[in-house]
Amino acid sequence: MKLLIANRGEIVSRIVKSCRKLDIIPCGVYSEADKNSTYVKFLYEAQNIGGLAASDSYLRMDKIVGAALQLGCDMIHPGYGFLAENPEFSEVCKRNGIIFVGPSPQVLKISGDKLRAKQVVSRIAPVLEAKEVSTQEEALKVAKEIGYPVILKAARGGGGRGLRIASSQEDISKVFESSRKESMISFASDRLFIEKYLEHPRHIEVQILGDGQNIINLGERECSIQRRHQKLIEETPSPALTKEMRQRITDTATDIMKEMKYDNAGTVEFLFKDEQFYFMEINSRIQVEHPITEQVTGIDLIEQQLNIASGTGLTIKQEDVRPRGHAIECRINAEHPLTFIPYGGTIKSFVPPYDTKNVRIDTALSSGSIVPPFYDSLIAKLICFEDSRIGTIETMKRSLSMFRISGIPTTIPFHISALNDTRFMEGMYDTSFVDELTPFSLKDGEVASAILCQLPRKVKFLEKKGNSNADIWIKSRYSDSNFDQYLSNSRWLHES
Repeated sequence: MKLLIANRGEIVSRIVKSCRKLDIIPCGVYSEADKNSTYVKFLYEAQNIGGLAASDSYLRMDKIVGAALQLGCDMIHPGYGFLAENPEFSEVCKRNGIIFVGPSPQVLKISGDKLRAKQVVSRIAPVLEAKEVSTQEEALKVAKEIGYPVILKAARGGGGRGLRIASSQEDISKVFESSRKESMISFASDRLFIEKYLEHPRHIEVQILGDGQNIINLGERECSIQRRHQKLIEETPSPALTKEMRQRITDTATDIMKEMKYDNAGTVEFLFKDEQFYFMEINSRIQVEHPITEQVTGIDLIEQQLNIASGTGLTIKQEDVRPRGHAIECRINAEHPLTFIPYGGTIKSFVPPYDTKNVRIDTALSSGSIVPPFYDSLIAKLICFEDSRIGTIETMKRSLSMFRISGIPTTIPFHISALNDTRFMEGMYDTSFVDELTPFSLKDGEVASAILCQLPRKVKFLEKKGNSNADIWIKSRYSDSNFDQYLSNSRWLHES
């Protein structure tokens, strides 16, 4: 059996691993921007579908299905993002005799449409008030009815794309068009809706597997540390839930998916505040953060997806799910660690920490790889697992300090700062965590950054006083030559 992976980057290399376990031949596609990417080398066969932007490549159903037919593929796995939750794509696959590794078109028409999903779920769980809008004038009217603050969302969205918070009429006027455009670029749909915005909640999701008849849950994940509504750090189990609340929220998620007769991997997303949880949406695909659930359960989620899609069905029962220990995932992105502005470019050096049973690295990049500016900025996912939460945090800190990437800025220094924050250490954080995080600019930050640099000259420099305006995070992640040039051009260095 041959499988076409309709995606790019690290999720391709991850799917390939499960394919090899099941003796499935992994094939794929790549855009013009990705023609020299490492992930292409993991594939048995791959076809160039052209284009640079996603709209000209990974969002083109005709090109992807055409590649699958030419390569003789029996199945298509959409990964996450792009066409993963598009019911039309699922239907196109079906019409062409190709198995879509994901929910059926009937399920996706409900779960992939955030408003329809809310209507179904409202019979089972609390939901926040929401209504679809098609014009700015309509958005202003609905926002006034619901009451500010509100949030604009893509009806067929996910991953934080198209989300905009509005606290006034002026905000609606500023963000409506940008939200619509981002939705169209990301999901090929500009449908938006407005929802009541819950301030400073926690974001908790429940992992579900279903084959249309049997539905099981694999526990929850805490996803509250986000920037621009996109996750940066995830952990499982959530430190916010008691045993009783965990049972309630996972049972509710299971009941929601049973109502939909859900058939594949997916997550039910909740907002949690003041001991109350509210349904947010269903993500009808594999999630970026799925590895932490795999670490605590020992269950290969991609393998289960492939079994379900091929007709074998679920090969595990609810009683087989016995989570143990604690796992954390840090998403290492090619971004400025203070502003989170994405950076494309060439990775000069890529030296990850040792991959052991307690440290896992999911990536498709290496030294010399190019991070193109057209897609997501994810470089790698660093996953750590130990018997206790505190043990996992310490292992993650140590692993982050060993992770050496040069040539482009990364979010590694942000992660080190976050894991040293008292709120994270105590598990007392919510979605406002990043906004209130103190950057690495004081003594503790300078010492931590100096440890990252591991060079006497840098240590001596960073210990100097009067450098409060220095962007220590970004300097510490550059190569030595770039660091030297940065210092020689720095006005505040010569004044200190």
